[in-house]
Amino acid sequence: MAAFLTETLCSNCQAAGLELENEAEAVCRYCGARNTVDGIICPYCELINAAGAETCQDCHRNLYRQCPACATPNWAGADQCLRCQAPLDAVAALGARYRTDTAGRLRAQQHEAAGIKAMEAAASERRLAELNAVEQRRQQYLNDAIRVRDNQQRLWIATLIILGFIVVAGAVIGLAFMSAH
Repeated sequence: MAAFLTETLCSNCQAAGLELENEAEAVCRYCGARNTVDGIICPYCELINAAGAETCQDCHRNLYRQCPACATPNWAGADQCLRCQAPLDAVAALGARYRTDTAGRLRAQQHEAAGIKAMEAAASERRLAELNAVEQRRQQYLNDAIRVRDNQQRLWIATLIILGFIVVAGAVIGLAFMSAH
C-alpha cells in the first residue's frame, strides 16, 4: 500500500513528516536528514507511488511533464528541465519569455528611437534651411523695397528741385520781362 510523506518515518530519527525534495527524495523536517524513498513522490498530494508510475494513484495527476524547450520528460515537481535547464513552470516560462521578449523589444525600440531621432534631426535641419531661405527672400524683398522707396524719394526731390528752378527761373524771367517793358 502507498504512503504519504507526512506518514513516512525518517530513516534517521524515525519521526513522521518528511518534506518533499524531489521525485525520490524527502528531507526530515525535524533532523534534516535526506531520505530516499522507493517510488515516485507526487508533487501535488505527496503520495509515494510505485517506481515507473506515470500518474498518481491518489490524485490521478501526471507525475511527469515534458520540457517545452527540448521535450525531455521531467518530474512534475521540477522547476527546471534536467537536460536544458529551461523553466518548466508555465508562469516561470512565460516570465522568462517575457523578460527575453522585453529585452528584445527594448533593443528594437531603442534602435527605432535612434532612427526616429535621426529622421527628426534631418527634418529639423531641412525645415531650418527652408526657414533661412524664406528669411533671406524676405530680407531681399525688404532691401529691394527700401531701394525702390529711396530711388522714388530721390526722384521726387529731384523733380521738386527742378520744378523749383523752373518756377524761380520763370519768376526771374517774368520780372525781367516786366522791368524791361
